[in-house]
Order: sequence, then C-alpha cells, then structure tokens
Amino acid sequence: MQLSWNALHAPGNALRATLAKYEKAAGSGDDGGRRAATAAITEDLDTGVGRVMATVDRLGLATTTYVIYISDNGAGGGGKRGALSGGKGSVWEGGVRVPLIIRGPGIAAGSWCHVPVVGYDLMPTCCDWAGIPATALPTGVEGGSAKPVLSHAGRGEVARPREEIVFHFPHYQSGDGPHSAIRLGSLKLLRFYEDDRVMLFDLSKDIGERDDLATRDR
Repeated sequence: MQLSWNALHAPGNALRATLAKYEKAAGSGDDGGRRAATAAITEDLDTGVGRVMATVDRLGLATTTYVIYISDNGAGGGGKRGALSGGKGSVWEGGVRVPLIIRGPGIAAGSWCHVPVVGYDLMPTCCDWAGIPATALPTGVEGGSAKPVLSHAGRGEVARPREEIVFHFPHYQSGDGPHSAIRLGSLKLLRFYEDDRVMLFDLSKDIGERDDLATRDR
C-alpha cells in the first residue's frame, strides 16, 4: 500500500484544534500565521503517520510488514535554512537528501545508516524482501537492494549495476536551470547545461557543497 500525504502543500487544511495551539505560540501577523499553519499541518502529518503505525501494531502485522517513510524532495524555498545548499527543484544536497525511515522485520530499532540510498533502490529492496533474486529482475533496473544494509544495523553497501548514483533535473524550476549530478563514493560532480559549468565536491568533508574542488589547481 502506498499512502501519499501532500500535507505541507496545503497548510490551510490543518485541524482547527492543532492550528489554535500554534497560533497562540506564533503570535499575530502574516508571518506568524504562516508559521503557525505550517507547524500545525506538520503535527497533523505526524499524527497521521502515528495512527498508521499504531494500526499495524494493533492488527499484529508488525512482524510481517515493512513501513517506508520517505519525502519526495528537499525543502522548498531554495534551501535558505540549514547547512545544505539548494532545495526543491535542484540536485544540490538540499534538493535530493531527504528523510528515509524504514521499520520492519530484521531491522534493528534505533539503527542509523550513512550509506546512500535512492528511490529507485526501493523496488529491488522490496523484491529482495519477497525472496525474488536480483537475477530475476528486468534488464535495465538501475537500483539495488538495501536489505543487506538494513539487516546489519546500517553497515554494508547497496549493490547496483553501476556504482555511481545519477540525478538529472532538466527543468527551469530552480535558478540553476537544467542540471545533473553524479555521485561516486563521497565525490559529487554537478554539471549545469546553460553554461556547461561543472562543480566538484567531497561530501564527506563538505556536506554544504561550498568548497568547489573543480576550481583548484591540479
């Protein structure tokens, strides 16, 4: 089952009781009203997810059910807050680095993982959980199963047909215009098609993508 919330796109739909609580804390004015509505709809989203999890437990399905929580993209507003560059509509880390939480059989509670996983890994992962071997997947599947990582408390690798991870955004939604990125290990290369500019970052040392290694003398 896929359950898609679009809560934060419509903060005006927050429950009245939740909204009243945050309006009291945020104060008056347009900015306070917007912040209160966003906070309220976020709590309502959290409550809704909690109800799903509680129902899985109540029905005795927790030992046979995997629950995957993931966002579709990074923060809106161009990534103006926090340490990451970029945001929704870009392939900077602020646009592609999103929450991913998985609960299910064989996954240690409270475990944490720094191994990169992307959306197209989910299909091979679900197939692996179902006992379908990777050799039975259609030719051209780009992802790999994250099961080995999930079952070893975040340690291990995701085996894909190609080691590198590619992000491609050929649109004008962000100020960067069409651009792509390729990540191999901790290195991430971005290319911007309007001016053929390239930038290179070492994410293990520079998660904010501010130290462009491509500009350094070799």
